[in-house]
Amino acid sequence: MTDSLAVGNLVNLEIYDFAMGGEAVGRVGNFVLFVKGGAPGDKLEVQITELKKNYGRARIHRVLVPSPRRISPRCPVYNECGGCQLQHCNYDAQLLFKTKMVQDALQHIAGLKGVKVRPCKKMQRPWNYRSKAQAVVGAKPYLVRGDSAEEAEPRFHPFVGYYAQGTHSIVKVDNCAIQLPTNNEILQAARDALERLQWPVYNPEDGTGAIRYLVVRTGFYSKQSLLVIVSTQPRLPQVREFVDLVRKRVPSLCGVVLNLNPHQTNVILGARNSVLWGNDHIIEEVAGLKFNISANSFFQVNIEGLESIYECLDQFLNPQARDIVLDAYCGVGSLALYMARKVKRVIGIDECQAAIEDAVVNSDLNNLVNTTFMDGTVEKVLPTLCNKGSLLQRGTRFSSAILDPPRKGCDLTVLHTVAKMRIPKLVYVSCNPSTLARDLGILVENGYQVLEVQPIDMFPQTYHVECVAHIVRS
Repeated sequence: MTDSLAVGNLVNLEIYDFAMGGEAVGRVGNFVLFVKGGAPGDKLEVQITELKKNYGRARIHRVLVPSPRRISPRCPVYNECGGCQLQHCNYDAQLLFKTKMVQDALQHIAGLKGVKVRPCKKMQRPWNYRSKAQAVVGAKPYLVRGDSAEEAEPRFHPFVGYYAQGTHSIVKVDNCAIQLPTNNEILQAARDALERLQWPVYNPEDGTGAIRYLVVRTGFYSKQSLLVIVSTQPRLPQVREFVDLVRKRVPSLCGVVLNLNPHQTNVILGARNSVLWGNDHIIEEVAGLKFNISANSFFQVNIEGLESIYECLDQFLNPQARDIVLDAYCGVGSLALYMARKVKRVIGIDECQAAIEDAVVNSDLNNLVNTTFMDGTVEKVLPTLCNKGSLLQRGTRFSSAILDPPRKGCDLTVLHTVAKMRIPKLVYVSCNPSTLARDLGILVENGYQVLEVQPIDMFPQTYHVECVAHIVRS
């Protein structure tokens, strides 16, 4: 380490790569510095903010020579908000980074050096694509009193926004550049209604107040919208007035739901919902399928990305009319129902009861009678399918399986059970290259071969990437 490496010092740095979380990477000698907001090819003057034994972090003090990949961020609060990390890079650079990130994860985490990684599939709509918004409601100051006697009553001045990266500080956002425009319109209409009706905003410092989050879901194709108000209190005053104010601004709104979450937790949604007006769900239509999507159910936030996953299912699994397919972590059935139109039978498993209920409704919506959905954790339910007298008839085997776990990846029991069942073809859908690589390594150790991985840019302007892995039994 040179003498120039001390917290607070300024050093010149050339950026040569991105790290897994979207930070830029440069070196001073052999010492690595991570810099938020850098782009490969940048020559920067940076100020060191943190030093560890093997690496440090710095912030940009001055851009000396900008990278050819650097562009002006579209969002005015991009540098403060934690929602996006790559708006300062052109779209081609984002795609190259995500392809390399998947390649590096497979090689360095799983030791899979011969796996073909296709170029990251670009989206035709890299802006205004998110069908779900989860905004924090804040008010600073939480309570404002008027100066005159006539204005002595306390008044809340709420705003909506998102947490700054790695903090609980709320960045006010009026028009998020990656949200569907309708989501932004609903959030602003709800904010204005909150202020007009003076519903008290939750204060995390002392636990007072009620309104914590606003969650919006909008169908990209159906245009239906659902507003979810997350509150610490089970009842709110003047509900009819609130609904009328928002509906007047956004006619596509089809339901307003109150979600109760009184707990001190980072989890946004609680388990209890009550309908304040209209429906408790929206209907979305994708690839000729209708989906009932409720407040708590998981559904892909980028419909173009979901359509790309469907293309991979066709290519990698080559579904046939005689096939029996497992969909682990099936959610509301977005992948299961697509396969059900092409195969003999689909069995889906998910631990979210609300999602399973939606999956059953979705089967009925699409007149599909060859689906079975099971409520419970995959690691507990899947082994029971191997038992005598289970849902699988004696001597019947899964032709293929879809694994689509949350970011933490599959439980080890799931991977071992899949290997024990000797399912010949697998597709692993993942939003986390690190846990994907880890789990692929385990599958390879248990008799599988990874043929290729297709990254999909499900989340443009962020470092996140969706992957679909093609796996076969060796």
